[in-house]
Amino acid sequence: MSAPLNSLRTSEVITVVGLPESVSVLGNYEPEIELTETSVRSYTVLKRLGDGAFGTVWLCDWHGALPAAALLSPMQCGDSVRQEWKHLSRLVAVKRMKKVFTWEECVKLRELEVLRTIPPHPNITSLYDFFLSTDELALYMVFDAMEGNLYHLIKARKGLKLAGGLISTICRQILGGLDHIHSSGYFHRDLKPENILVTTLGLHEYVSVSPIAPPDAQPERDVVVLIKITDFGDARRIESSPPFTEYVSVRWYRAPEVLLLSRNYSAPVDMWGLGTILAEIVNLKPLFPGSGQVDQCTKLCEILGDPSGDYGVDADGMPLGGGTWGEGIRLAGEVGFTFPQCCPKRLSTLFDAHVPHQLIRLISELLRYDPTKRLTTGQCLQHRYLTEVASRNASIPVPPGLERSYICSLASYYGLATLNS
Repeated sequence: MSAPLNSLRTSEVITVVGLPESVSVLGNYEPEIELTETSVRSYTVLKRLGDGAFGTVWLCDWHGALPAAALLSPMQCGDSVRQEWKHLSRLVAVKRMKKVFTWEECVKLRELEVLRTIPPHPNITSLYDFFLSTDELALYMVFDAMEGNLYHLIKARKGLKLAGGLISTICRQILGGLDHIHSSGYFHRDLKPENILVTTLGLHEYVSVSPIAPPDAQPERDVVVLIKITDFGDARRIESSPPFTEYVSVRWYRAPEVLLLSRNYSAPVDMWGLGTILAEIVNLKPLFPGSGQVDQCTKLCEILGDPSGDYGVDADGMPLGGGTWGEGIRLAGEVGFTFPQCCPKRLSTLFDAHVPHQLIRLISELLRYDPTKRLTTGQCLQHRYLTEVASRNASIPVPPGLERSYICSLASYYGLATLNS
């Protein structure tokens, strides 16, 4: 029998009779699944990771079988692992949905569709199993376990800026996962720090990427992180026909076309979200912390200017501010909003002198009002920030004792020949 949602206790062993008996996951989508047998899933609850409107996520020790491709979590291997987790069977994250489901509803659930369709990728959360309990008709999903998310990492810094090399590796990994999602025909729609999972893997001395650092600058010691994009409940196919719902993502990371209630949008909303996230991990605070829909649009104008004006170009020939956007002015008129007349700030004034110029330029090219003018994931991966600046820390450090399969899969994807021991 499965335990009631709010009654689970840590160290409690949970046994669930679920169907189907086994599901082929990890990028092998089968729309029709025979429900001929049930099987017992057993796990020990370790702690609650999160509780949302739709489900609760628990860190658990899994006692049953998982797909052969499932890797041992980096949280339970390596020299710096917590001792109480080191000898567990298998750390996983178990998400239990609060709604009562039928099996037909389960197989049509957006998150399951996306995770079972997109091929596995080292920077996307892996779905290991899913099942419907036979007694309460509760849907369970079993994922690879991660330590926390980008929001937790930012808060834990308590104002201590991330090393430039660490920022570049976070950027590269988010882009790698996002490019894989878009290349697989989907866009995420809810990109925010809470949906970017993080596990720290030890410490590393990063080569300085500061433009004002001397050539013989001392390395910057900081954490090594593994990044995975999660929560695909709002994802849609890029080829899907609009209209889409206007409410996606937390307001601070919401693209302007969504703020203005457009029902016709696509992958560029993810690129806007990426730009806001990159600015936040640099400054450790949100770039556009609006208190409401109107205030959010005003916050954009205070930094990017209003989209009706042409404010010229910077020294690199790039448009100052967010650029002109006729469609946005039309959308604003439809909802009775008038953009405040503001001149844009130079984006470089929002960052300290140690932030690479090419990173600021990348953020600027993502934060364009006009969705068609934002960089794509492919263009970002070829951006000078990654090819010239981030490449100074392109090799992936492997902390002693960590299972190398995680790092090797990353190295293979990015074409990195060197692994640091």
